[in-house]
Order: sequence, then structure tokens, then C-alpha cells
Amino acid sequence: MRAWVTSLSIAGILPISQLGAQDAKTDYGKLAKELEVRELSTLMFAKYNDVNINKIEAFLKKHPKAPEREKALYLRAYSIWSLHRYEEAPPAYASLLKEFPETKFKRIARIREAGAYLFSGQAEKALPRLQALQKDYPDRPEMYARELAYALSRCDKQEEALAFMNRIETEMLLAQKDRLLPRIKHHFDMVRMVGKPLVEFKIKGHRSGKEVSPKTLKGKVVLVDFWATWCRPCIAELPQLKATHDKFSKAGFEIFGVSLDDNRANLDRMIAGEKLNWLHHYDGRKWKNELAVRFGVHSVPANLMVDREGIVRGVNLRGKAVKEMVAKLVVNK
Repeated sequence: MRAWVTSLSIAGILPISQLGAQDAKTDYGKLAKELEVRELSTLMFAKYNDVNINKIEAFLKKHPKAPEREKALYLRAYSIWSLHRYEEAPPAYASLLKEFPETKFKRIARIREAGAYLFSGQAEKALPRLQALQKDYPDRPEMYARELAYALSRCDKQEEALAFMNRIETEMLLAQKDRLLPRIKHHFDMVRMVGKPLVEFKIKGHRSGKEVSPKTLKGKVVLVDFWATWCRPCIAELPQLKATHDKFSKAGFEIFGVSLDDNRANLDRMIAGEKLNWLHHYDGRKWKNELAVRFGVHSVPANLMVDREGIVRGVNLRGKAVKEMVAKLVVNK
């Protein structure tokens, strides 16, 4: 059948270019169906896993010039991002922006490219991209403000971060965006903890029953990690946390995991099964957890890195950024 169609194209009845375009359109239609793609304005959603990423890669290889590549490139980047493979996400989004500079996904692609740099411990690469977004979208701070605040803080620009957050809060209130502000403000409040002593608390550790407080933790580098067994991004962070704990625990690094679970059995199974051999806290109250309320935690994963003197040095670190900060702090005795 294909040979017959090709002969028609040679005869001038059906151009080869049109045949290729039709193939790409058909192949993309099949791909979209298999991935269960849903489109919503300038966003797309799909089932993401390694198998589906391979299917997208095969489509891109087969159709190097098809217009359907725009959506396929976005789906590849979206899938990598959704799997929390943040080190791979920036080049995936960059490929989309390079091939389709005016793509309808331009805004979200730029935001996630910068966010992936931030989450993969590359704040110095995230910062200029976030500042460019601020310049291009001065009236839309809700798009990038929290990431920009984190990036400034992690690039040792804490004073600039504080001034930026204060200004954005004022501007959003004046612009009557107070409905959007709470989603950003709790991240701002976390950033404001950097450089300050860890908030006071006194609780009993899960299973050990021993007191845990800033006083008992002093002298160690501590990651206070808010998480839950039902939180997929939290679970994705565990391999990196375990590796960092294994490497630096003898040098004075400790993890204090604060679980927002409401099922003790699920938590205990996870701790035992994954060998999470560090301090834990559980009170079964989910978002009303005593420490979650005290630290203003409204989403997970969330964390604070504390130095040996009990001073917060970083917040909401992901991936290798945790390991890199621990490596710096454990040498300062």
C-alpha cells in the first residue's frame, strides 16, 4: 500500500512532503491517544513514565521537521519534569524554546526551565532566567516570585531577597491580587527564616520517645524535613536523602523527618522498608501537625537546613542541593 501511495506521489498526484506531513499527523494522533493527552489552553497533561518518554523520543526521531514536534517536545519536557528528573528538565525545555521560539508553551517552559535549575541545585543558572521573566512579565509576579526569592537567597543575596519579597507583597495587594498572595507568602515566610535561629519547639521523637528540640540538635548539621508517605515528590527525594545521610552522618549530619501522615502503620512500614535511619516525628494530625503549624508548612516536601549553631542556612532544598549544602556545613566545626 505504501509503495502504491509513493508511486502516486512521484506521479504528482500526492506530493512526498504532504505524505510525510500526513504520517506525522497520524503518528502524533496515535501518540497522544496512548499518552492520554489533555490540552488546556497553554498547558498539556499526559501520562508520564519512562516508556512514554521513549515513545515521544521515537516520534521526534522519525519526524525531524514536523510541526507536531512542538507538542511532542513539550510533552517530553513535561514528563521529565513530572518525574522530578530536574537535572534533565532544563535542556528538554531549552530544546522546545530553541526550535519553537514563539511556542504557545513559551511562558510555562521558561518558568519550568528556571525552576528545574533551582530544584537541581543550580540557583546561579536559575537566577538570571527568573530575573528575565520578571522583566518580561512585571505584572505577573505570581508566576515566578517564589522561585526568584529562593534563587536570590541561595545565591547569597538574602538582603535582596527580603527587599524583593516585601515589594512584591505590597504590589500584589495594591493590584488587588490578595487572593493569589497566600500561595506565595508561605514560601516567602520560609525564605525569611534564612539567617535566623531555628524556631523553638520541644517534642518527643517517633518510636524513640526521646526529646527533640533545637537544644538537643545543636552541634549537628540538621535537615528538618517535612514529608509524607502519600507525597510522590517526597518519595522521589528519598534516595538522595539516604545517600547524603549515609555519607555525612558520621561527620555530624542528622535528618529530622516530620511526617504529615495520619496512618502510623504506613509510616512505620516506610521507615523500616526504606531504612530511614534518622530522627522522626509523628502526631497523626496531618496539616495540623504541631511543627507544621509552627513552621508555617502548607505543602510538602518542605525543609530547613540548620547549621551547628542552630541557624537556618537554607530552605526547601531539593536533590543535590541538599548534599552540597551539607558538605559545606559539616566542615565548619
